Parts: sequence; structure tokens; C-alpha cells
Amino acid sequence: MSETTCDEFVDIGANLTKFRRPEVLRQLKAAADVGVTRVIITGCDLKGSIAAAELAAWHRALPPVPGSLGLCAPRLYCTAGVHPHQASSLAGDDGCVDAVALSKLESLARSALCVAVGECGLDYDRMFSSREAQLAAFDAQCGLAARLGAPLFVHVRESGKGPALGAYADALGVLRRHEGAGLSPSRVVVHCFTGDEADLAVLVDTGVCIGLTGFIGISRRAGATLQALDRCGVALLRAGRLMLETDAPFMLPDPLYRPDSFKSCAGSCHGGGNSGPKGRVQNEPCVLPGVCRALADALRLDASEVASATTRAAHCFFCFEAADATAEPAATREQLSGASHRHTAADEPTAKADGFADATDVVQLRGDRPVGREAGPAEAGPAEAGPAEGG
Repeated sequence: MSETTCDEFVDIGANLTKFRRPEVLRQLKAAADVGVTRVIITGCDLKGSIAAAELAAWHRALPPVPGSLGLCAPRLYCTAGVHPHQASSLAGDDGCVDAVALSKLESLARSALCVAVGECGLDYDRMFSSREAQLAAFDAQCGLAARLGAPLFVHVRESGKGPALGAYADALGVLRRHEGAGLSPSRVVVHCFTGDEADLAVLVDTGVCIGLTGFIGISRRAGATLQALDRCGVALLRAGRLMLETDAPFMLPDPLYRPDSFKSCAGSCHGGGNSGPKGRVQNEPCVLPGVCRALADALRLDASEVASATTRAAHCFFCFEAADATAEPAATREQLSGASHRHTAADEPTAKADGFADATDVVQLRGDRPVGREAGPAEAGPAEAGPAEGG
């Protein structure tokens, strides 16, 4: 494909903690080469949220390396949350929430480079955690976002087997309970949307923002989602309610929407060997312009308009500049992970009795983010099995 050119792209969700740090650096260099300037590392459980915060802080301390477009490697940020698959690590089947785990999550959510609470929500497709645990964990994290005045990064997936179980209705019911406490729908993004017209209509009526991944560029799977976007996608885009993400290493789009630098043959990837299980090529942030082009094709718009609108929406929603201003000056590389870029045992989260690093250490490392950074939608015109499965 020919690359989309734009001053800036923002990847609002990438699972970079799955990679060793030399591979992260390679991926970020490739992302800079296509205009990606900011990447949010998704936290999916307490341990993963600590790793995301550490990775963002570690990278912030490195000297900038310009890409081929003259842009430096993307700035990294993170989220702090517990994915519905891991909801049982935060709440029990009886609906009781682990107060200690929630307190650690709050410490992470207050750290300077954390720009949202999440990934949290409901997944009724796989039910790795019970429905009761998912609802309780999601409710607790909605409450946390409301207390902190923080954005909320949400996962919702309906059952793909048999009749629908009401994931979207349940999720929106939980969100509504916290609206009066300060969790405005405009501060919620439902990421990696893969639903149909009925699902999208519910989100549109509620007023939340929507994140789109390479799923919309997978022709054999995205038919219902593309049909839904055809009805109201342009209005949502121009209202600042659509954002782009890769959800790397998942949701790799069809070859049509991959960078020219990607090799489609199994078992190899451009320059870095980023291949997943069974040698399948994995997604990464440099694919984001392809996601932009897939959305532009779906909406029958110029890709530059899509890039500009989604980037503006991400800046308004996540308040990157406030996070940058709050973060302390870059710590020395030795403070964060040793002098070498090689990922070693020293780069892993500090072992504690419960198996997690101390979240307070991460907050102290990067400074404490003040509560209540408010922002509304962008100002614009008039609304895990394989590489393709994430969200």
C-alpha cells in the first residue's frame, strides 16, 4: 500500500509490554518513520499496568532518535486497569472488590504518564472471569476514573456463540451509575469496536467515544462493523468521537492496509523478526496509517481528513500535554533499567511478596499526576488467541 502522510498519528492502544525492549525500540523507530508520534501502552491487569508504566518511563529517559520523516520516536504513555479477562484478580464472584489491589491500581492511575483508567469492561464472549466478577471489577474502575477525573478506556465484547448476553447494555448500565459522580460519557472511549449497527447505535446515543483498529481492514470479519460505520461514521468523526489504535500485536489488517515495509510471508517481518505463534506476522504501531486508510475507505473520505480528525480527538481526550508537563525530567537510564537497552532480569518489575512491583515506586519515579484533568471531545465539524484477536 502507499503510506498515508500526515503530520501526526496517535495510537491510543498498543500492547507493547508483550515485547522485549530492543524489539519495542525497533517498532517505535518504524512507527516514527510513518508519522506516529504518540503511543499509549495498554495496562490489562495490575502486573501489566506496572510494566506499562515502567516501559513508558524507561523510554522517556532515552535520547530521542529521529525517524526518516524527521520525527523522533513516539512518546509513550500508559493506562492502568484490569481487563475483564482478568477481572477475578480484582473482584470475586460474590461482587466483593479487593481493596488492596484497587489501591495499587489507583496509585498507578495517578502516575504522571498514565493517561486513562483501563483497559476495563465486559467480555461475554470468552468469560475467562465470571459475569459477576466482571461487573464488580468494571464498576470499581468506573468509580476510580470518576474520583480521579480521568478518562476511561473500555472493552466491550458480546458473546459470539449463541444468543447475545447483553454486554453492551450491562456496560452502559454500569457507566450510567457513575455519570452523576463525574464520569461523563465524553470521557469514555470504547476501544477496538467490532460490533454491529445495533451496538454502535447504543454507543452513539450514550455519547461515548469509539476506538477503531485494523479489524475494520479485515474484509472477512468486518462486514457488520463497516455497515454500522457507513450510517453514522462521518458524523462521529467530525464530532471528534472516533480515534485510531492498532491494539498491537493483535488486529493486524489485510495486506492491503499494511505498510510497504511489511513482508506478508509467514514467519518473517520487516527487519525485526516480529513474528508470533506459528510464525504469523504480528501487528505493531507502524500499521496505524493503514488503519487510518481503512477507515477513510469505509467512510469514503480522504485519509488526511481522517488522520487529522482522529489525532485531534486523541489529543483532546487524553490530554497528553498535561501529562508531559506533569512528568518529572527524564530519570537516568540507570535508575530505570540499567545502562543497556537489552531486556534483562533487571528490567522486570521488582519482585514483591505478592509477585507485583510496588505501584508506589512507579508513582515516585515519574511524579504524581494531579487529579481532574478535564477535556471534552475534539472541536471539529458537526458527531487473545491469535494476531487478529485482541480488544
